[in-house]
Amino acid sequence: MTVNQKIYGRLKVKLFGAKLLMSLIFITSNSFAARDVLFEGYHKVLSGKQHVGYTISRYEFDSSTKKFYATIFVKLGALAGNMMESIKAESDQNLSPISYEYTTLVTENNKPSTKNIQATFKIAKLSKKEQDAIKKKLKKDEKPPTELLKMTATVNENGKKTKIIDDLPKGTFLSYFLVYLMLKSKTGIQTDSKYEYQAIAEEKPKLVDGVAIVRTEEDYMGIKSYKIENQFNNQKFISYVTDKGHVIGVVNPSQSVETQLVAKPAEATGDFNVPATVLKTLFGDVPLGVENIVSAKLHQEALKPVTEPGGSKQYGAPAGTGIQTKGPTQTIEQIEKPLPPPKKDK
Repeated sequence: MTVNQKIYGRLKVKLFGAKLLMSLIFITSNSFAARDVLFEGYHKVLSGKQHVGYTISRYEFDSSTKKFYATIFVKLGALAGNMMESIKAESDQNLSPISYEYTTLVTENNKPSTKNIQATFKIAKLSKKEQDAIKKKLKKDEKPPTELLKMTATVNENGKKTKIIDDLPKGTFLSYFLVYLMLKSKTGIQTDSKYEYQAIAEEKPKLVDGVAIVRTEEDYMGIKSYKIENQFNNQKFISYVTDKGHVIGVVNPSQSVETQLVAKPAEATGDFNVPATVLKTLFGDVPLGVENIVSAKLHQEALKPVTEPGGSKQYGAPAGTGIQTKGPTQTIEQIEKPLPPPKKDK
């Protein structure tokens, strides 16, 4: 389940609060150590072809700790519920959940509604007595598990706290990591594949059944992608995903809502507020959104030389000369704004 899919269930409103920044500071108390970025990108959110918001996603893997990380930020404007949402999630190398924090803020009629969830997970070994108790509920030929995943979650909704402790089957994962679980499966992502799963719906928190079916391989926004039909948490979506797990777009046909991966942040953020302080606290920086196939494609196009056969004098130099294939690291301002033209020699 990706953040883009989850947006659709919330466009008519949902939940979170004014303690957003303090909450983000808490969840980012761990250092932003050097991690391999698997994906980072901005998606614009469209409702009926109208631009209503954006999302920022970053997925990472730390080879030293053998952990996966997901960091997500969502901003929806007034036409889509006037909402901000964030999540930081951590899973082990097998995508078994370790912890996550989910925060959401909805402002309606100048009145904020807040929700914060902090959850941790631990593998618990079952005693013989516990196994026997479970066995009574199983079919005759089924064996009881020897271990369970224990979730402990604290939900703070508009100042009201609730504690949830639940025993979950081993193999449960956080829904934001669905694509990576599919990639790590025995078959990987391939056409005519069906994935039945149980995942945590992070905003509840609750275990939910889901099914993802890979239908075809086709071009979406000019990029070769797998078309995946996913049903989760009473929502149906169509996702377009590359063989590297980059989500190019997600469509909810019943609500005419769509998210599209874009090459440059400004294409997603548009005129919507970009809370730099919140983003720096959540991500450790303001993401550039260049670690994805759409941004890479734009970069490759920009580096293509003007090819005039034989190096025409019309251009003053042989074709391709004078082109810098790698320059200094760009800032987000440089990506969003064209560089000023060079000064002419006097």
